[in-house]
Amino acid sequence: MSERDFYLSPTGNMYRLMRDSYYGDGGYRGAYLIPHKRETEQNYRDRQQTAYYLNHFSLIVNALVNPIFKRRPLRDWTGTASPVAEAFLEDVDGAGNDMDSFMQAAALSAKLYGAVFIVVENFQAMELPASMGEALAQRKFPYAYTLDPDRVEGVSIDKNGRVLSIKFRDTAVTSTMGDDKERTVYFDTRRWAVYENGQMVSSGDHNLGEVPVVWFPSQHVKNGELNPTPELYPIAGIACSLYNHCSWLTEILRNQTFPLLTFPSKEASDLIIGNNNALCYDGDTVRFQPGFISPPSDPAALIQSQIKNMVEEMYRISGLTFSTTTKQEASGISRQWEFERTNQRLSAFAKRCAAAEKKILALVAKWMGLELEYTATYSNDFGITDVATELKNAQAVLDMQLTNKVKVEVAKQVLTAYVPELPADRFDAIIADIEKQETEPAYNEPPQPPQPAEPPEPPEPKDEEKPPEE
Repeated sequence: MSERDFYLSPTGNMYRLMRDSYYGDGGYRGAYLIPHKRETEQNYRDRQQTAYYLNHFSLIVNALVNPIFKRRPLRDWTGTASPVAEAFLEDVDGAGNDMDSFMQAAALSAKLYGAVFIVVENFQAMELPASMGEALAQRKFPYAYTLDPDRVEGVSIDKNGRVLSIKFRDTAVTSTMGDDKERTVYFDTRRWAVYENGQMVSSGDHNLGEVPVVWFPSQHVKNGELNPTPELYPIAGIACSLYNHCSWLTEILRNQTFPLLTFPSKEASDLIIGNNNALCYDGDTVRFQPGFISPPSDPAALIQSQIKNMVEEMYRISGLTFSTTTKQEASGISRQWEFERTNQRLSAFAKRCAAAEKKILALVAKWMGLELEYTATYSNDFGITDVATELKNAQAVLDMQLTNKVKVEVAKQVLTAYVPELPADRFDAIIADIEKQETEPAYNEPPQPPQPAEPPEPPEPKDEEKPPEE
């Protein structure tokens, strides 16, 4: 099967099409072009050289992922694993990426491929330091990475959808001989194993009682369906068709747009047609005057109209037409309803991000044999943030004189809206100070108004001294 047939056949790699449509490479370098009937190989290669890709697909995907991470999620944790959790959130994968960056990349992959697996691994026992301080200083605690679906070779689940085992291709390793080895990793609920070129090179027990992977889908799917069709797969198909339409339009513009000079000549023999020469024909120069001829513009106009319709259809299917401008502007109420549907879609995906993050931290605590209570709260409203309105609403809640715990939660929302780039340690310090103020009586009791000074008591009258008797 040729490269082009591989990309476009029903049994081809749909995950590769999704990836190429987002990044604009791979098959969009020519393999996705469909050749015309009776088209010469040279003409097909020329079209591949001049083809271009209007990448609306990446804009649509980003519009359905990036708003979730516009505001930093609120995270809170307690337990004996708190030091590890704090260090893990700052460096999730061992490469310096914090939890915000890691989850945004994982959410992008889930939106592209329908679902991904997040693996939480730990170093082998022989590599672990003796103390917690050394483990934190040397970055010797669990780490996470994302598995794209085409790297997974096999998964087994129970009737409830819980993963019982997984086998996937790891990154290739280079031996001392200089040749690459195909590496495969296996996990089940009790043990792990690593294979190189089909031979087991290491194995052991992890004693977690579960497979250390988190399944992260982008939308609700049927129970047991671990590799769902990506929700944006139809839009990727339109993007591929758009790529071909742009090639057809370019071909027309190159070959037919420029008018040709026609010139009567008695010496005309060969007819060489081009926009940089004249078309000579046998004719009387007296009866026929030089002039220009040009093909009709209808085919190009038709393709341009179809390109515009396909672009609008991509945004309509994804529910983002409120972000485009069309001739027939929708009413304000209609656009508001459409944005509300998109807002609900983003909110549902944000909840899945929070659930996946919570499961990741639970596995980290299990690897360390420690306890951890962890919560992550993502934003559920993705409209344009009006700081003044946020502060006004927060003040209205505070004026209701609710409990001190509610006041602390309001303070968190205010800080997130007003100073979204506040570092996590500074955020926690401010919240801790507010909690202290709300719990200590000295802060809660209102100051007493100054009392007026009491007038001094008049002195007691003294008895008049009687003169001494003679």
